[in-house]
Order: sequence, then C-alpha cells, then structure tokens
Amino acid sequence: MKWVENVSADAKVAYLLTLTEKIMNKIENYKWYDLARKSIDMCWEWVEKKMQSGDELYLRLDNETDGLCHIEGVAFINDEIDPQEEAVWFCVTEAVFYVTWQAYQYEKEEYVPQAIETVDDETIDNFMESIKKVDGYQEEWAEQLKKYLLENYPAGSDKKIKREELLKQIA
Repeated sequence: MKWVENVSADAKVAYLLTLTEKIMNKIENYKWYDLARKSIDMCWEWVEKKMQSGDELYLRLDNETDGLCHIEGVAFINDEIDPQEEAVWFCVTEAVFYVTWQAYQYEKEEYVPQAIETVDDETIDNFMESIKKVDGYQEEWAEQLKKYLLENYPAGSDKKIKREELLKQIA
C-alpha cells in the first residue's frame, strides 16, 4: 500500500477506524460487541485527542478477563463464530493493534509489548484482506476515504482528525 507513505500517522489510524466503524453494525447482536465498541472508542480518543496511552490501549488487547487477544497476540473468541463474525472480529483486532502500535510510536517508546513488535504499516494490508470478506463491504468506501485522507492529511501534517468528519466521507 504505497499511498500510506503519503498520509500522516493519524490518517493511517483513522483509515482503519473509519472502515471498522462502517462494519460494526454487523456484530451488534454478539455478546462481545460491547468490548469491541469500547476498544474502538478508546482508539478514536487516542487519534483525536491522544487521551489514551499505548499501555492503556494495549490492555484492551491483552487482558485475561475481557481482552481481545491472548498474550501471544492471536485474536480469539471463546465461542464458535460464523465467518462473517470472524471477519469483523479480525478487522477490530487489527485496527486496535495498529492504533496501539502508533500510540507507542507517538510516545517514542523504545520497548513495546511482544505482541506489538510485529505491527507496522503492513498491518493495513492484513486489515484490508479481512474487511474484503465482510458481506456488504464496498471497495469504494476505502477508495473515497483514501482520496480524502491524501488530500487533507498529507504526511507530516499535524491537522487533527475528527471522527464525524471522516465517517461522513463514506456515509
């Protein structure tokens, strides 16, 4: 994904979060929806206001009681799930992993949790592979959003991301 080199770090995060928001309605009736919703909301707080630290975001990923993944960094759900639920689940976890990694980058942390060590901009490619498996996903959302981010949030820009502004781009 060459285009990501031409947008700000916050724009990369916002790209994943905005697309994740577009598919969240697919999982509203699942018991883990509230956990996913809280995690995505925390990620938005980070990108908009830098309100969460990398460690706080990481706790959403690695928490034995209600986290999104095991310590090894492998996403899991204790129940049998259908392929659509699984595709959305992977999008949520990939987005949270990526935002957490960006938060650590922003904080200039030298040492990050092991599960975060392998995260980089290629995570966006993994995310895109997962979201393409979600029924109803439209490639035009990604293209429209990509174009908007390239025009409004170029690399090096410190322009603040606004959740509602981006969600309107693919409404």
